[in-house]
Amino acid sequence: MPKANAKDIREDIARARSYAKKGDYLRTLFCMANAIKNLLMSPVFGAEKFEIYAHLDEALRDLNKMPMIAKLFPKGLSYQRGKEKAFYITLTRLHKKLGEAMEKSRVAKIRKRLSVLDDNMIKAAKLVEANDPLNARKLYRKISEHFQDIDGIDSDIGNRMSQFGMFAEAIEYLTKALEVSKSDIRANNALISCYEGMNETDKALAAIQECMRWVGVSENLYLRVAKLQFKKREWGEVYNNAKAALDRNPLNVQAQKLMDQAEPRVFTKSDSGGAKKAPKENHDLNF
Repeated sequence: MPKANAKDIREDIARARSYAKKGDYLRTLFCMANAIKNLLMSPVFGAEKFEIYAHLDEALRDLNKMPMIAKLFPKGLSYQRGKEKAFYITLTRLHKKLGEAMEKSRVAKIRKRLSVLDDNMIKAAKLVEANDPLNARKLYRKISEHFQDIDGIDSDIGNRMSQFGMFAEAIEYLTKALEVSKSDIRANNALISCYEGMNETDKALAAIQECMRWVGVSENLYLRVAKLQFKKREWGEVYNNAKAALDRNPLNVQAQKLMDQAEPRVFTKSDSGGAKKAPKENHDLNF
């Protein structure tokens, strides 16, 4: 690997100064340490070296103005020319310690925030249990708005509302969740459950079709289609989808029962005495 030249060192120092102005402690320290390391290992002499020292002095002043550095080192960080190695060790140690402290602080903030989220979710659930859906809905909306940066927040809220029987209200959050991730299996299943709970058969079937498109087919989805088609007395669809579920799990009692109920309505005698066959199996939904 080629050694860094004077230009590389100056660029590292310039980056350090830029990061210092942005308050980025870790990148500032990293670039400063990298500049010092390259100064130690690179053949830079004469006027170029004195120019680099001048840039380092400016960068060090910027570093010492940063609030956390000023707090840790009231007299400021300093180095002596010719003792760059010791200064490099100081910078790398400081980078490591600050990194660990900042990560610890970040994790603590996340945990505190998640604790606030949990508390509010529990409060909203208690409002539902206390037969106060209006204030529960208001709180769920505030939770969604305040914690929008948390992945899956709308999916979580929609699932909870669905479990409480707040089907119409849950649909808004589940739809938003699926706009972000169409393959969110929890949101897909909850949305289907909402339409089922509202007896919106066609919408439930459409939601299953979307779920199959983005998540894939499954025994459970075929069974749900068969049950919904049973309500519509679409016996061919009941039979085909129940059979598709049974093909995936021969022990599925519900699928077998639906097949048994649909079969006599699908396999009828023709005028000539022959048996009409069931419609051709098609496990893909076409509405």
